[in-house]
Amino acid sequence: MRLLPALLLALAGALPCQAATPPAPAAVQVVTIPYMEREAPHRVYADRLLALALSLSSDRYGPYRLEQQKQESVIRRQLLELEPGGTLSVAVAMPSAEWLERARAVRFPLMKGLSSFRFFLGSKANQPLYDGVHHIEDLKRLSIGQSPGWSTIKPLQDSGFRVGIGGAHATLIPMLQSGRFQLLMRSVFEVGPELQAHQRQQPDLMIVDDFTVFTYMPMYYFVARDQPRLAERIEYGLKLAHASGKLDRLFVQYFGASLALLKHRQLKVFRIPNTNIDPGFFQRDRPFLLDAVIAAELSAAPGTAGAR
Repeated sequence: MRLLPALLLALAGALPCQAATPPAPAAVQVVTIPYMEREAPHRVYADRLLALALSLSSDRYGPYRLEQQKQESVIRRQLLELEPGGTLSVAVAMPSAEWLERARAVRFPLMKGLSSFRFFLGSKANQPLYDGVHHIEDLKRLSIGQSPGWSTIKPLQDSGFRVGIGGAHATLIPMLQSGRFQLLMRSVFEVGPELQAHQRQQPDLMIVDDFTVFTYMPMYYFVARDQPRLAERIEYGLKLAHASGKLDRLFVQYFGASLALLKHRQLKVFRIPNTNIDPGFFQRDRPFLLDAVIAAELSAAPGTAGAR
C-alpha cells in the first residue's frame, strides 16, 4: 500500500496549525512510516491518525513531514529498523516483551481496543466442526493458524490452544484451504477485507462469525528508545484528537462494519488472558477504550463465554 506523494501531503496538511504567535523557525521533523503492499484498513487508519496527531501537536513541537519506506518489511523487521540508526521512525504493533524492551511504546490504544476481538476465517467444508463449538474446550480441539512473530501466539499457547505456525501472511489462506489448520485467527477488522480479497480464488473461504476469542490486546505506536520527544509528541497529539472527537470520527469511518460483527445476537465470546502484558495495561488504557471492550474484559472470568 504505497502512499502517493499527494496523499502524504494531504495527510501532513490535514489540519492547520493554530499558533497564537508565529513560532520561531524550526527544523522539519521527518517521520518515516512503514510501506505495506497488502491493503490493510487498520494501517491506513493508523497512518491517517498519526498525521492527525502530528498536525495537532505542531504548535508545541514544530513542523513535520511524513515519508514512507521504499519497500515493505514484516513486523519483526520493523522492530529492528526502529533501533538507533535504523530507517524507521514509527511502527504499529501490539505490545509483547520484545517490543516493550527494544522500542518505546506510545501508551495510547489507537484502535480503542477493537483488536482484542479475534475472529476466524474458515472453510465451508469444516462448517460441522464450527457448529460444534459451544464451549472453549470445543474450540481448543481445532487447530488455529498463526504467522511467526504474531503477538497472539503466546496467549493462545498459554491457554492450551492448538496453534499451527505457518509462513508469511500470503501463505496462510492456502494453508487453511489445504487443511493444515481448521481456523485462521484474524482481528475483527481484518476478516472482512481478507475474505473479500480472496473469496474469488478461494470460494470455500468463509467468516466464522458465531464465536470470537477476546483477549485484551491494545495496538500502540512504537518509536526508537532514543526518541522520547517523538513519543511524547505523538501521545500529546493523540489525546488532543480524542478530546476533540476527531479520533472517534476517523475510527467510525474505517471500522463501522467491524463494529457490526460484534452485534451478532448469538456471538459467543471466549475470554483468555493476554500473557504478553500485565493487567495494568487495561486499567491505564480504559478511558480511551470502546464500551464493548471494557464490558468483555470485566464481564467474565478467563475461559468463560457470554452471548452478546
